Amino acid sequence: MKRFARSLSLYVAVLGQLIASTVIAAPVIADIQIAPAATSTRIRLIASEEIPISAFVLSNPDRLIIETPDINFQLPPDSGVTSQGAIKSYRYGKIATDRSRIVFDLASPMVPGDIVKGTSMGGGAYTVSLFLTASDRENFDKAAQTAAISKAFKDLGPTISAPSIPDNRPLIVIDPGHGGNDLGATGVTGLFEKDVVLAFSMALAKKIEAQGLCRVLLTRDQDVFIPLDERVKIAHLHNAAVFLSIHGDTIAAVGDVRGSTVYVGDERSSDAEAAKVAEYENKADSAGGYTPQATDSSVADILGDLTLRETRTRSSLLARELVTRIADTTHLNRNPLRAAGFRVLRAVDIPSALIELGYMSSKADLDQLTSSEWTDRMTSRMADALVEFLNPPRSGPDIAKP
Repeated sequence: MKRFARSLSLYVAVLGQLIASTVIAAPVIADIQIAPAATSTRIRLIASEEIPISAFVLSNPDRLIIETPDINFQLPPDSGVTSQGAIKSYRYGKIATDRSRIVFDLASPMVPGDIVKGTSMGGGAYTVSLFLTASDRENFDKAAQTAAISKAFKDLGPTISAPSIPDNRPLIVIDPGHGGNDLGATGVTGLFEKDVVLAFSMALAKKIEAQGLCRVLLTRDQDVFIPLDERVKIAHLHNAAVFLSIHGDTIAAVGDVRGSTVYVGDERSSDAEAAKVAEYENKADSAGGYTPQATDSSVADILGDLTLRETRTRSSLLARELVTRIADTTHLNRNPLRAAGFRVLRAVDIPSALIELGYMSSKADLDQLTSSEWTDRMTSRMADALVEFLNPPRSGPDIAKP
């Protein structure tokens, strides 16, 4: 009880300082408390002001989702690492500019019940408590199915305005991997993959735009979660000429394994390691608290095998161009050109590739990924590869001469 009182005093003091010293655009959550019991669990959010929440469950894997308005998370460093009753762990972040989400991984089926709000802590702090009750598998799966249907494709993905003046230059869609609740790999220095690849992607976009020959669009330009299929839909919606997904390698490396790798999409993986990388990256939706919909094959059926083969050929040419261009700038993996069934590389009519910039588990690679000098050289080489792929040098007679 004394320990709990000391904790409350600390949270109130932190919240008081935040409220008094700064103007906070978004409410603050300073702590998440989990109180398990035999057949129930209470989740309490300690906040700077009263906040509305909604809760639902998803399956495969089992998880509880709490959605809120935009939140400024100011949680202790070890937050999310827990094993309390039915809660195995949790993660949090933005899923849109005006919404945030907390995802709780469940050890056993639980369904959300009453939501109780209060101000009993004093000092300007508010509490929001969600009560969970134990459930059997059948009822849990029914609740998860209902939630998945009602939440499917709702308010997901960035809102992008069409340009007011038509621009016929080819469009390159750059896809920074992961984001929001989906952290990606954690580097040996504690950096998250989602942050590293976003910074790199924004630098690459600037290099492409500076050349003036192509347009560029980011699937995300901030720390938000976007489902994998939605990323491909963004490329289709804007008639992309090329789709490039940016990642940091996620296989747990041993010894001196390191280097950049470029992948193309193919249901038959080039090797076992490529298959493992694709399997991990394809779990991004679950990490973000989202259940993907069944893949729609109608586009592939309409376009036919000929278009798919042509696109895969073009994708392979793009991948080779990238590897050739970056070879003198970065350390390449022992097998830098690979293929696997990545969900974000399933556009049958858009040349697509995915580059793993390096191993987040390699100190040498991570030093490169966080180096401004290396980033400048690497983005320059990649911009040259992408722009030349879409604007190859012309040959033949000089028709400008009289």
